[in-house]
Amino acid sequence: MLILTESRPSRWVSRLIADLRQRGVPFAPAGDPGNLRLDLRPAPVREPAAPEGIERWCFIIGDERGGVPAFGEALRGEESVEVRLLAQRGAELRELRYGRFPYASRYARTMDRIAEQCSLWIEQELRTPLPFSQLPVSAPTRKPAARIHPLERLGFLAREARRFWHHALRYLFEQVRWDVAVTKSSIEAFLSEPNDAWLHWVGRTDREFLADPFLTRSDDGSPRLLCETLDGTLPRIVAIDLDDRFAERQPLTLGEGPASYPYVFEVDGELWLTPEQHRRTRLDAYRLQGANTCAATLLLDGVAVVDPTIVRHDGLWWLFYTDQRSGPNYALHVCWAEHPRGPWRPHARNPVKIDIAGARPAGNFFMRDGLLHRPAQDCTERYGHAITIQRIDVLTPEAFAETCVARIDASVARRKGAIGVHTLSHGHGWVALDAQFARWSLSKPLQILRGHLA
Repeated sequence: MLILTESRPSRWVSRLIADLRQRGVPFAPAGDPGNLRLDLRPAPVREPAAPEGIERWCFIIGDERGGVPAFGEALRGEESVEVRLLAQRGAELRELRYGRFPYASRYARTMDRIAEQCSLWIEQELRTPLPFSQLPVSAPTRKPAARIHPLERLGFLAREARRFWHHALRYLFEQVRWDVAVTKSSIEAFLSEPNDAWLHWVGRTDREFLADPFLTRSDDGSPRLLCETLDGTLPRIVAIDLDDRFAERQPLTLGEGPASYPYVFEVDGELWLTPEQHRRTRLDAYRLQGANTCAATLLLDGVAVVDPTIVRHDGLWWLFYTDQRSGPNYALHVCWAEHPRGPWRPHARNPVKIDIAGARPAGNFFMRDGLLHRPAQDCTERYGHAITIQRIDVLTPEAFAETCVARIDASVARRKGAIGVHTLSHGHGWVALDAQFARWSLSKPLQILRGHLA
């Protein structure tokens, strides 16, 4: 049981305690002789060392000032906040969990997101604790400023107002489109010099966008591109033969509702397709025969799966995804199974990674230097801002670790107006990616209104 140590509770502390109680985490009275304490006091008033015989847990949330977590990030207008859950015995600090969260349009919303995830961390650490000696050592933390200058408070308020209006204006007037490009190359050669690759951009109409490209093969073995298209209001999946100079679209039938991210992989000699259909709160796998799909197999139910990406590794099948209802751009979930038909079991430490700069899947896996790698989205500045290449160092049902080894940004497109890339796939001698382009449009508010009325 946890013994809670707190001073006057702030909004985020109150939210964290409420979330912990909702999760059924038991608290012991303050005078209880237990040896595990959760210290939620501001850093300036915490003792530098835990009392003898006591293990103390505490949070370090960004650049704390005057007892206000992440105040420095808010003041500077930064787009992410680093959070650490630390365990302390005496003067020795160990890191239980780490996450890099997006800074939302408002400070309060940012802290609510952090509190929700921190409550899950505590619940998991209580349920499946790791020995203190096995935790990574944490460097001593810098003692934050005890007070906030009045001018800094004014700067904080001004920055919050600026951030809010920036998000609002972008939503109202920024018009975004996506284009898809392909290049004949291996993934290894492409990653060695991505900005030197010769890219062929798939033709499209003015009203259409193309995104989420994945490569497969047609009936005669020639390469085929699957991607998301939107030429109205409903995203759908189309197939495009790469040797078709007219790039004719062949729509795929995938049940009701919008579909995107047409991830394709091979199972027992068959091609399986697992598109994102998060509005259905389930994940289905379809058999792919040419440009036709066969009956679906249910993989997950009750989960709003985003960007599902599946790979076989070390004798097991692994499913990487994020959840639309909880951190779709920064909280990575993993499931595993002995066969894609299931049953799929959740990883013991889900979400296994909190990182706005490298959690959300962005394409298919590949081996490099004998190690598994995966593309991931960097959504720090905006959704689909860049792609990071993550080297998977540990992947078991109980543990996960990966390291960022490369980054690809909009400069790879070499086109005017490019502001991001968010999918990188490879196969059959080709590499495909998409790029995001933006411009300001006075007609967008009418489009938003038309969409709501429809």
